[in-house]
Amino acid sequence: MKISNLRNQIYFILFFLSIGGIQDSFAGERFKIPPLEAFISDTLQIVVPQDSSINPENSTIKVLDSRDLDETLIGIRQTKKMRYIPVDQYLDLDQPLAEIFQSQFVQDSIDLTGTLHLSKLILWSDYSSIKQKGLCLSAYTTFYDNQDQPVSDWIWELRVKREKKEADSLYLGRVVQEFAREQARVLAQRDFNTDFYPYLFRRQLITWSEFIFFEDGYAINAHFRLDFPPDQESKWMRGSPGLFYRRSDIHESIAIGGKDQQWFQRLSPKWVSQVSGTYRFGFNNFERGHFKHLDYYNLFYLNLSAQASLEYRPVYHKGIYGGFGLYAGYNILPEVIPKTELGFLVRVGLILP
Repeated sequence: MKISNLRNQIYFILFFLSIGGIQDSFAGERFKIPPLEAFISDTLQIVVPQDSSINPENSTIKVLDSRDLDETLIGIRQTKKMRYIPVDQYLDLDQPLAEIFQSQFVQDSIDLTGTLHLSKLILWSDYSSIKQKGLCLSAYTTFYDNQDQPVSDWIWELRVKREKKEADSLYLGRVVQEFAREQARVLAQRDFNTDFYPYLFRRQLITWSEFIFFEDGYAINAHFRLDFPPDQESKWMRGSPGLFYRRSDIHESIAIGGKDQQWFQRLSPKWVSQVSGTYRFGFNNFERGHFKHLDYYNLFYLNLSAQASLEYRPVYHKGIYGGFGLYAGYNILPEVIPKTELGFLVRVGLILP
């Protein structure tokens, strides 16, 4: 009896949530309570323009979509219905994802034979890097020849610029279309990666600390990040906030926040260069007896810095890695310490795929 009463209360609430959208002309019709699923989920229909004269079945490369989602879904995100009710929104293509790729292969006249496996496709918002803010498509695909022998794999990281006031359905359609075009391009150019990614494709945990040594003391800069593997890239960008601690003969500083912007370039299969820059805001503590007077604003720590380093990080590396380099900083506050500082840094990190 209690369960029945609870069900009746739920439908009574849903009735009043729906009544605002009922027009006056509805008065002559019998009201029907919508199914509960209509309130807890939503669907965004995504149109990917295709030439109707192209038959995807004519592709010599067959595409096997082995993702966990349905063949037309490319993701699930949260949105709000009637402005206030949070619901899951299904991103649904107007055709199976595999057919979009096969149509692109036919259009680009790809002359390879075999099977392309679509293993992962993840749409997410990346705000870590200032220059790359926005939607990112991360994906993993593999290609096998007609003898079912592995030929190549690809780790994808695609960012498509959104047009001004472009609707979500059109923008996401362009993103998927660009993914299919890029896959066709690397297949046509036979741009293969013969060493397959050896781990499950997902975000990997990366944590590292930089130990910086100055003439008058030291600093520690600690980082933590979840990141999709960039190992197949020759250049990539990332952003990561750090916890910074500085100790000198006369003061110590701690800064929380600041987002380090990092530019990476792979120099060889084992070595990576990194250039980074950031701002920091924090607080200072001073050793007694060194200053006759301190203004209140000297309690704040405001710093700009840059560093360049070389690190040993082999392709598809797992475990501990390290590097070394130079650090240069400019202290805006406090005013009672040197404005510029140079140091030597040692980096020690850990990667867990």
